[in-house]
Amino acid sequence: MKNAMSKIYVQPVLLNSFSEFLAFAKSQHCNMEVATFTYFNVYDADWPRVLQEQEEQLSSFEGRISMHGIFQDLLIHSSDKKIAEVSKQRILENLEIAKKLKATQIVFHGSFNPLIRDEHYEKEWIDRNASFWSEVLRKFEITVLLENTWEQTPDLFRHLLDQLNSPRFKICLDIGHVNVYSKASTREWFASLGQEISYIHMSDNMGERDQHLEIGKGKINWQEFSRLVAEYTTNPEIVLELVTLEKTKRSLSSLEVNEIYPFNNKS
Repeated sequence: MKNAMSKIYVQPVLLNSFSEFLAFAKSQHCNMEVATFTYFNVYDADWPRVLQEQEEQLSSFEGRISMHGIFQDLLIHSSDKKIAEVSKQRILENLEIAKKLKATQIVFHGSFNPLIRDEHYEKEWIDRNASFWSEVLRKFEITVLLENTWEQTPDLFRHLLDQLNSPRFKICLDIGHVNVYSKASTREWFASLGQEISYIHMSDNMGERDQHLEIGKGKINWQEFSRLVAEYTTNPEIVLELVTLEKTKRSLSSLEVNEIYPFNNKS
């Protein structure tokens, strides 16, 4: 179980739950995905103070640290140069925060709009993402993880990965998002992206909206998920995106009892 826990990140979304999640991560020898700076409202408060407090709290943490980057309304691929520049600036600010927190990985959303059915839009999304992330990878010693949201197939991510061809640009596959938004099956995502999936967000849902239910409380086939991980990837890290610590604990128990990755091989 200890080896399995070393592959797991817990994610405190609410600011007032950070300390209890950190204490749990320390006690269980797992990792932390910091999500404090994901939403715009934190920047309307005294965020430098919050950052300093979390730096201090994490200074004695021995597990790995990742960060979920800001994502709401960010469009680095926008044709409106002002919108694109503001989006890029927000991301660059997040990368500086990640450096202070000593995060080795940071997650950002793809934010591709599948309702725009235009080949030019798809090409611009790939080209502008490739240009921006190439610049980021030159400036920052961190692994960038691109997370699927509304993307209906893995094709765009596959093209972007091939264009960047960087060992520090990987995929965060959100299984809940695949179940709600994707036209391609979970198997198709794994088959297309394979070893580039180094990090996985896990939560359950009924297939209608992104509910962040406990593992086993929705319609996702977690046994199939475990088989796909074994078939297409090599020991990816996982993040339980479940908002509260109680839901996180119950989901961990469900993973272990039902022998779902990373507990499926008695890690």
